[in-house]
Amino acid sequence: MTADIQLIFASAHKELHPRTPLPNIEIEFCPFAGINHTVRLHDNRLTVRLSDIVTGAPPDIYLSLALILLAKLYRKPIDHSHHRAYRTFILTAEIQERARLARRKRGRRMRAGKARGRHVDLESLFDRLNQEYFDALLIKPGLSWSPKKSRHVLGRYDATHNVIFISSFFDVPAIPWYVTAYVLFHEMLHLKHHSCVRDSRMIVHTREFKAEEKGFRQYEEAKRWLKTI
Repeated sequence: MTADIQLIFASAHKELHPRTPLPNIEIEFCPFAGINHTVRLHDNRLTVRLSDIVTGAPPDIYLSLALILLAKLYRKPIDHSHHRAYRTFILTAEIQERARLARRKRGRRMRAGKARGRHVDLESLFDRLNQEYFDALLIKPGLSWSPKKSRHVLGRYDATHNVIFISSFFDVPAIPWYVTAYVLFHEMLHLKHHSCVRDSRMIVHTREFKAEEKGFRQYEEAKRWLKTI
């Protein structure tokens, strides 16, 4: 199989017409935690490391992937249709399920800590929001304060391990309760509204998600406050 993919990469190399001669091409499938690929050119050797998640892809997908990787390496333009074809393939249910299993088995898992912080109990806050906005229908996932007080990643829902993490930055009395509540509410919406594929793209925040998010009673106040950090 790798010999066939070598030929595909060689064909892509010729199509791009780089100034360098056709190098020796080495293809390797690697057990990455995600759908990641790398390409490196050194001493006339092109080393391509592909995620084993895309093993068995159709030849046209490998060609699109080869053109994407080599175009980035050689800084050459390619037709957008190759990006669209590749994205459409990796967003299929089969490939997404392979990726999910790979993340679960190989990914670096953030260890869940405690839900009860020094000042805020995420368990109680979840129950309050669940009752007020979701008719208590959401099944409670794991809840944890993050190890770091991040101001960039305020919250995150880890769907692979079914855990909501909230930045420890919010576990202080100086922050209005509705701000912390809004951050948790946002992550809770991910439990209800699943991602979908639209126009060859994965949509995480769907129209329905955004519409319901604005139903948070202090939505505008919370958004304004978060802009200050």
